[in-house]
Amino acid sequence: MTTNGESNYIGCWTCRLRRKKCDKIRPICGSCSTLQITCCSDLQKPEWMQNGTTQREMAERIKAEVKRSAARRRSKKLMQRLARDLDEGEEDVQASETRSSTEPAREPGENNSNEQGAWRPESSSTSPPGNFADGLGAPRVVFEESADGPPQVPLEYSTTPDSHCLAQRIDYELELSFVMIYLDYAFPVLFPFYTPTIFDGGRSWLLVLPMKVKALYHAILSLTSYFFTNVPISTSPAYKSCIDIACGEQRKQINLAVKMVQYDLHNINSRGVHYDLVESAYLLESIVQLLIFESIVATSETWRMHLDAGIVLFEQIVKSPDTIPSLLDLMEQRSSLPMATSGHTLWNSDQASFRFFSAVLLLADIISSTALEQPPRLRQYHDDLLTKPYQQQGPPLQLEDFFGCQSWVIRQIGEIAALDAWKKDMKKNRTLTMTQLVKRGSAIEQEIEDGLARLDSKSDTNWPTRKSLDLPKALNPACAYHNACAQETTKLTTRVWAYAARMYLHVVLSGWQISMPEIRDDISRILELFALYPSRSLIRALAWPLCVAGCLAEEEQESTFRELIKSMGPIGTLGVMKETLQIMENAWQKRAHVDPDTWDIAACLRSSGHMVVLI
Repeated sequence: MTTNGESNYIGCWTCRLRRKKCDKIRPICGSCSTLQITCCSDLQKPEWMQNGTTQREMAERIKAEVKRSAARRRSKKLMQRLARDLDEGEEDVQASETRSSTEPAREPGENNSNEQGAWRPESSSTSPPGNFADGLGAPRVVFEESADGPPQVPLEYSTTPDSHCLAQRIDYELELSFVMIYLDYAFPVLFPFYTPTIFDGGRSWLLVLPMKVKALYHAILSLTSYFFTNVPISTSPAYKSCIDIACGEQRKQINLAVKMVQYDLHNINSRGVHYDLVESAYLLESIVQLLIFESIVATSETWRMHLDAGIVLFEQIVKSPDTIPSLLDLMEQRSSLPMATSGHTLWNSDQASFRFFSAVLLLADIISSTALEQPPRLRQYHDDLLTKPYQQQGPPLQLEDFFGCQSWVIRQIGEIAALDAWKKDMKKNRTLTMTQLVKRGSAIEQEIEDGLARLDSKSDTNWPTRKSLDLPKALNPACAYHNACAQETTKLTTRVWAYAARMYLHVVLSGWQISMPEIRDDISRILELFALYPSRSLIRALAWPLCVAGCLAEEEQESTFRELIKSMGPIGTLGVMKETLQIMENAWQKRAHVDPDTWDIAACLRSSGHMVVLI
């Protein structure tokens, strides 16, 4: 039944402030959705509509938001075209393979196209330093046209003489400085649980890959610029000047990254994804890096375009069950590094980067499915990638190596999202039976309970642990202590995700019942676990479980969650953390007015006017 307030609803407050016609769609109207701006569709008048001064201030903020989203809308169109081109390019694979069969076979050690261009960052001809401080847009990337028509070589990346001008050298130095900021500061904050040992290849690929893959290089520079601009580290005048430089770099580099992704896509589509799997993997990694950027900024739904493109390409790469091991073996053949010794695998830069970005894509697919109300699109690959062993060392991807949370929890979140989508589809068709729902939900809950029980046991994994070599202990006896801490942190993080997954399951099965004893207990446990982390900044990597617990919190717990994000310091000012807090605030404001049968976690994640992916 529609309430009197609903029947009198005349449109969102955002459109009323902008004096635009509103189509009255809730929670996000068509106008705000198109512009990708915050849609305030509450029945109660917001505080900023109370007087003319606050209205003018909000109007200016909305204008700024519209301008910021304009570039993202352009990027969205580019990525839509990218995903479409990938689909169309797949139709040409057979022709490409037939054509390539008549060409000389490429030897495994032969350089791929990324290497043939002999590209180096210093060979890029970027704009003069004044553009950075002025905040000017990205320079246009010009392509040389061949006789056949399609672009062949981007002029900005063609080899230049050794006698570079001074401006180019300064730009190169600035870019390398941003790369080091990413290595030293940004990446450890964004992925604090990813700490591979030197015998697993370490994180050297973070330096190697951007030097080989142009699109990835520019995407990293853009993310570093955003990080530097939005995480206040100083109040000095010099820092203000650095922010001006970083703002200009962010816009310039993200545009360059998207253009270079298009350029790489054209090359791959002309031959087929499987003509050179390593080169296709490079393109996938560049797209996922753009996805990471948009998920961290968290101001629009542009991340969906990158996720769609990444999934399409990933599925084309891994057509058969043994493609991942074969690709890893191919990457090993192309490397000059010793890859295996005494049964211990040392990942080279190509292998390590592909594993990392594949793990990020899998996580993003699963977490986004909780907002999109659909099963994870890569669900069919979970068994091969996250369960089946590879070289007797466990699955190809163990998510705890990347995100500090064991794979079984992340998989169950995907299963709950699939159950939620199934339930809503059955309800829509009026074919839902509670017996089926409870049966499927009980199986998932049992998996979660079994996983938690394994955490309490001495052996909490089904796979043999990697053999640890004695050299690190000889060089640094304290490393044994650090390894023990890492194992305990993994258990701690896995529990946080598991409790959040269990709460998510209760909402799917029983509706929005925040007073359920089971939910109250799990929230209390999560808050207790958060207090055990050695640094509150680590909680940034737990945005999804933090958000789920916060949305289900009772009124007296609101201040605890606010203080938790505040205690993160500068890290709490990142877009994704501000979005997490805003989602929780929205849930608290609507607590007394929501319909427990229709309001759920997906509705919370959409409550800010656009969907977010909390990775």
